[in-house]
Amino acid sequence: MTSTRRWPVGLGCWALAYGAVRFSVPLPGGNRNADLSAIPAWAVAAVCVLGAVVAFTPRVNRAVLAAGWAVAAALTALGFVLVLDLVALALPGLELPFALQPFLLRLGCALTGLAFARLTLTRQRRFRGACPDCGRIGGVTRLATRPRWALVAGYVAVAGCALRFGAQSLWEDELPIGLSASWWLFVVGMLAGGTLLPLALVHRWGEIWPRWVLPLAGRRVPRLVLLIPAALFALGLVSYFGAFGLVELVVRAVSGESDEHTLFLWLAVLGYLGWGAGIGVAAVAYHARTRPVCARCAERPQRTSDGLVGVEP
Repeated sequence: MTSTRRWPVGLGCWALAYGAVRFSVPLPGGNRNADLSAIPAWAVAAVCVLGAVVAFTPRVNRAVLAAGWAVAAALTALGFVLVLDLVALALPGLELPFALQPFLLRLGCALTGLAFARLTLTRQRRFRGACPDCGRIGGVTRLATRPRWALVAGYVAVAGCALRFGAQSLWEDELPIGLSASWWLFVVGMLAGGTLLPLALVHRWGEIWPRWVLPLAGRRVPRLVLLIPAALFALGLVSYFGAFGLVELVVRAVSGESDEHTLFLWLAVLGYLGWGAGIGVAAVAYHARTRPVCARCAERPQRTSDGLVGVEP
């Protein structure tokens, strides 16, 4: 059995094992759902079974690819509720609730979802006849310039951040002067993630350190410095507020439940969604624009997306 076949089989076995744990192992207090919000344990296990079927299927077609993306999206969205756990670990002064067992289950769910995303992406590239490592077809390399849609996405993220904090200011008249140092670090980090990060993804100073960064001015910015926090923000905000926040608000609206905070919650959730989705789209463009040539494509004639032929630097 080749290594390319062992990986899907191993992932399928892992999915079955994780699904069995989710279905059979209760959490402290007898609650099997405390790790993944209100999603029933049997539903998570069913998604894992579907993922195993996808992984074990040797012949790939559009239906298999669609199922693979569905499994990846579901498990990633459910697992990235762990963003709150990461905040709790990084800033213990916030006194956010944290429990090890639910955290490990969330982490396993998120990593399984990302593994299915990777498997499905590789299969989709092979299905399209593209390079399985980088996705290029016919030697087409990274984006030659920043596309307009990436710029729009970056500013959508900034607008989403502004909407979120603007809604907060409308509902709170007093400045939170008495907050702890951990809270201020959290707020400053969130503001940086809603302004500097999306703007860096769509402007030149996100690729070359600007002059005001004196020790590093003129040097190339390591890609992961922006891509890792961008991925955490995008997955965390969209998963938590999209998979749970928006669904909860819709359910409350259908059931007729509302109070004086309903408008604030809608503005906050929509702000978070625009923020996370904007960063995600901008990060995809940044990745495509800055990625190096992969080893598999290194000896092929390279073309940029505007048709120019040459060797990529």
